[in-house]
Amino acid sequence: MKKLSCIAVVLLFLGCKTEQKETISPEVLQIDKIVQKQKELFEAPGLAVGVVKDGETLYANTFGVKELGTDKKLSTKSLFHMASVSKPFVATAVVQLVEKGKIDLDEKLTTYLPYFTMADERYKDITVRQTLSHTSGIPNVKDYEWDKPEYDDGAAERYVKSHATLKLDFTPGERYRYSNAAFDILCDLIAKTSGMTFEAYMKKNIFEAVGMVNSTFFKPEVPKELATSPHIVGENLQKEVGKVYPYNRRHAGSSTLHSNVDDMLLWAKVNLNKGIINGNRIYSEKSYKMLTSLQTPEGQKRVGLSWFFGDIEESPIFYHSGGDPGYRTFFAFMPEKKAAIVLMTNTDYFWTLESSAVILKNIVFNDSLRPKAPIHYKLKNYILTEGIEKVKEVYFEEEKKSPQDYVFDNGGLDDLGYWLIEAKHLNAALEIFKFNVELEPKHAGWHDSVGDAYRAMDSIDLAIEWYKKALAIKPDQNFSIKKLNELLENSSK
Repeated sequence: MKKLSCIAVVLLFLGCKTEQKETISPEVLQIDKIVQKQKELFEAPGLAVGVVKDGETLYANTFGVKELGTDKKLSTKSLFHMASVSKPFVATAVVQLVEKGKIDLDEKLTTYLPYFTMADERYKDITVRQTLSHTSGIPNVKDYEWDKPEYDDGAAERYVKSHATLKLDFTPGERYRYSNAAFDILCDLIAKTSGMTFEAYMKKNIFEAVGMVNSTFFKPEVPKELATSPHIVGENLQKEVGKVYPYNRRHAGSSTLHSNVDDMLLWAKVNLNKGIINGNRIYSEKSYKMLTSLQTPEGQKRVGLSWFFGDIEESPIFYHSGGDPGYRTFFAFMPEKKAAIVLMTNTDYFWTLESSAVILKNIVFNDSLRPKAPIHYKLKNYILTEGIEKVKEVYFEEEKKSPQDYVFDNGGLDDLGYWLIEAKHLNAALEIFKFNVELEPKHAGWHDSVGDAYRAMDSIDLAIEWYKKALAIKPDQNFSIKKLNELLENSSK
């Protein structure tokens, strides 16, 4: 028998344990580095990421705080408003009810919701399948009324009935067009066919069945200690806590899932295992095939039952992103690679799809991509404090760097100009738009934006001049034609 050292004998006698340092894998360190860089580039108050590789959890971590101005650090149990990542959960609930014989995907929506009417006879032909695949023609939501939230059990039915005066965007099944409203209507379908409220059904048949112990579609159930706050770009173009939380029970199906890294990693494994987790079947393999089968017409956006289709290095990926005021989210799984990712942040304006793709490509495909953000994200920090000349200086300095941290996209600069208009910094907006014209003088859209700045400043003659410049470059630019005609008509009165 090997003799123990004197120190080891003393430690054993005292009941002490020798500590062993836990080794962190190079992959985990690599993801840490990528995620921290993404948080920095997008100035995110908080960022949470989970990764599955080879069917097992590789990574689950968070950086930052639940709310700016506090020291409330995020954890993997912190709950984020998931926005449209809600939709695949709704689709899963529907296929569960199909399995139980409660719903037929090709049956008319009005069979289950006879009080659903529209001012358009074609609504009678909408099927459940079309509602789940964004091919129903139901127009998208115009006002979510986050500032007037409803919390009662009757919210879903009232929302369905509110469509009585609306018309379809197109004949059902004819083409794809994203519709949050369609998924909000599906909440009531689930409630009426299951005999439970939508939120109660989801809790019992998905969250509890999967083991997602903290997830909920009902905001009042979010524990205070797990809650996060939304953050927006404020009037000074810096991040601030949003005054309105994006919750309204009438939009539960499209937007109100609250979840965290731990729970979403379980959801990843359910989908990677075609409906099974810990020996418990959440939905059948037949339902998995329905969820991940193409539903949209040829040549249009590739969508299944809620899932969007893509490819990374020729490997299929099923995904859904989410965005509401103050939050951006993303979830995806790759069945062939047994990989998945969830990314959540409590801020507006974050490239969740691109950021997730960088992580997946580096970890699953051994690539060496760098995280990047749009250049206007850095420029916004100078325009109000140091002016346009400093903006130009920083732009060209960053452009010369190799490797680069930013994507030099003129569309981003254009976005920055409109942020400034919205925040009433009209002169600064005009300078940004004119800088964009300097960078790309033959782009009609940037000339149109200069016209918009002058129009916001009530400099009508200059607005007309710039709309004409835009049309000289692109005579068929309809939005410029419309705005020019409006100004010319008003000036002639």
